[in-house]
Amino acid sequence: MAAITDLPTELLQLIAGKCPARDIIALSRTCRRLNRACDSAAAFEKSFESYLPKLTSATFADGSALVRFMRNYVDGPKKPCQRNEGPRKTWLCLAVAISRLPDASLELERLASIVKSEATSESHQLSDDTKESLRGIIAFLSTLPIWGFTEMLYQDINPTLISLYHFLFSKSQEWNSLRTDQSLGSEYPLRLVFYLAITSLEELRLEALQSSKGGHPRESEGSIFSSEMMFLLRDVQANYEYGLPGPKYDKFQGSWIGKQMHALLLIAVMVRNVLQGYKAADRLSLGSRTTNGAASTQLPSPQKLEFISPWYFTDNKEQHAESVAWREVTPLQPRFPLVTPNLVAPQGKKGRYFYPFSGDEWWSWYTTRVRDLARRLDEGEWCGMNTICGIRFACVREYEYMEGIRFRKTETNGAKYSVEALDGVDSIGAFTLRGEVDASDAKCTVHLRKQYDPKHARDWRGQVTPLGICGTYHKTWRQESDPNGYFWIWKREWMYAVFA
Repeated sequence: MAAITDLPTELLQLIAGKCPARDIIALSRTCRRLNRACDSAAAFEKSFESYLPKLTSATFADGSALVRFMRNYVDGPKKPCQRNEGPRKTWLCLAVAISRLPDASLELERLASIVKSEATSESHQLSDDTKESLRGIIAFLSTLPIWGFTEMLYQDINPTLISLYHFLFSKSQEWNSLRTDQSLGSEYPLRLVFYLAITSLEELRLEALQSSKGGHPRESEGSIFSSEMMFLLRDVQANYEYGLPGPKYDKFQGSWIGKQMHALLLIAVMVRNVLQGYKAADRLSLGSRTTNGAASTQLPSPQKLEFISPWYFTDNKEQHAESVAWREVTPLQPRFPLVTPNLVAPQGKKGRYFYPFSGDEWWSWYTTRVRDLARRLDEGEWCGMNTICGIRFACVREYEYMEGIRFRKTETNGAKYSVEALDGVDSIGAFTLRGEVDASDAKCTVHLRKQYDPKHARDWRGQVTPLGICGTYHKTWRQESDPNGYFWIWKREWMYAVFA
């Protein structure tokens, strides 16, 4: 009778690829033959693909397409995935991370209980181990949407994550050391808020889909738009606009990451307002319409957002986007964000190969995506909304929907350029937008004037983010220091069919 070790290597790798990464490693330790066959990049790549959840990406048609792209990224001729460990270790880390996806909510619950315990202790300090674990799970969650996993993001995980916001975004000086800029540091506060904005849009998309089918709004005890979340977002808003919660926060507030966080948080608040309309009645309750009757709830869908831009791919127009190879890269081009277990061993402790998640190259992806979008504002039509109820709007569900915004570059000066859009329209009437875009790496900002007539205009100042442009506005005929409201514009092509 033939033994399993007599099978061809390719077949052994195919069999091993149906198992999670830990089991493959255990199998490879049984004998030299299985070690050579199974402890390989091919086996771990197949395992990664086997455990991928449903893909909802605008770029990749399915999980196989994502794996093909990753293979070109990891193993391509120019090897843009610069790892000392090589393709085997890269695929092993990816396979370990994706096999732990079903347990992510349990890991987060365990971590949340630890954070609450340490936060309410006498020292109000998080241990280094807790900080590392928290950074890992945030890195994991914030990378999944870029791959195309959106539907599973807020269910089960969000209720637990929301319970952490009370500590991580507190404006109390007593909990200064717990705020995201100090307890997490680096780009992790931005990752957390990016995740919040994406999951806000995903819950709205599902509510709108339910409404379009004649169903009733779903009741969710752990909804990200609970009263606790409403007051928390008010606190975050206060952090930016009404005062400083503690020392060093003014520096963080004015940093590039701090400004990006502010814009993404405002997007989450505006999406929450729309969602409250769905849950308040079995109709689109906001009622604000443009002059051509477009519904005010047309918002972007996470499944339509362009997270992977053309600069990731070759110029072969005959190939589909999801199957093309990685473009030949230079040091200035972005990396594709991956997720791996953290391989760093804390001082005095054993190495934890399978411990917290860690996200590679997310920062490179995010900054490049923002810069790329800032430099291409003149491509396509933009839609959007702005609040019409002033600054304290966290529990008010009124805004104006805008469309027909097509920017045209009028003058260029290095990374800065002037733009105008002459055909915008909202519930008030026709308007124009004129101003300047600073697409430099350190800025990615816009300063525009929304003009209805010679006497009525609004001064827009905002940040370019992967979800569009968001910021504050002032009415030019009023002399007020605080903003009168907020605006958010996005590309029409990002809108889901149910909103069209």
